[in-house]
Order: sequence, then C-alpha cells, then structure tokens
Amino acid sequence: MPVAASELRQLCCDADLVPVTLGGCSEVLDVGREHRLVTGPIRTALMVRDRGCAFPGCDKPPAACHAHHVVPWQSGGVTSVENLVLVCAHHHGIVEPTADPPGRRWEIRIGADGVPEVLPPVHVDRSRRPRRHQRFRAPLSA
Repeated sequence: MPVAASELRQLCCDADLVPVTLGGCSEVLDVGREHRLVTGPIRTALMVRDRGCAFPGCDKPPAACHAHHVVPWQSGGVTSVENLVLVCAHHHGIVEPTADPPGRRWEIRIGADGVPEVLPPVHVDRSRRPRRHQRFRAPLSA
C-alpha cells in the first residue's frame, strides 16, 4: 500500500528517525552560492550518504569530518549535497585544491551514481583509476 510522503515523514518522526529528503520540499539541500557553510539539513544528508570520511581506508566517523566542496566555493562551486563530500581533517588537506595541476595531486569527486570517489595522482596510479571507500562497495552475493 503506497504511503504519502507527508505520512512517511510523520512516521519517521514518531519513530525517532531522521528523514533525509533529497530534492524534496521539506528541507533545503542546496543553498547554491548564498551560503558557503553547510546547513544542518545538508550536513545530515552528507552523514547519511557518506557515513564518515570518504577517503578509502579512513575510519573517521561523520562527526570528525569536514564538508568539502568538490568544486571550491571560491571558484564558483555551490553548497549542495551534489558538490560536497565528508572528509576528515587529514584527508581534507590532501584533496584541497593547490597550485598543482590535476594529476599531480589527490582529487575527489562525486561519481555518476552519486557516490564519492577519490582519484590518485599519476605517481601513485598512472591511470588515475577512481577509488571508493569499502563502505560504498556492493556486498558480494552468496
């Protein structure tokens, strides 16, 4: 039996669950260029999506992470879930843009399927094959 979105939000609230509405009208998950810092609803959506630092192998929890703009805000990037990823302070320093050209440093992006992925520099992997945190890999079928 189908349930209306408003009824589902009520049920989630009653069950002490945090509803994350991607693109819904309940919470604003894209503040564009109006704000550089993430809002509470955007941070919640990032915590649900990324579940901690998105850098492969890192085990820092969401509360220990920064919201990093994939396209830097100062370069015209927007403050939206689609342009943000959670990274710990250490990995934030590694993926933060520098004067080095692409390919000479670690980069982070959101994949076509909405999952964060990290691109290593050419001295680590000449093909720069995107890497994902283990938590984003599909479980193996039995």
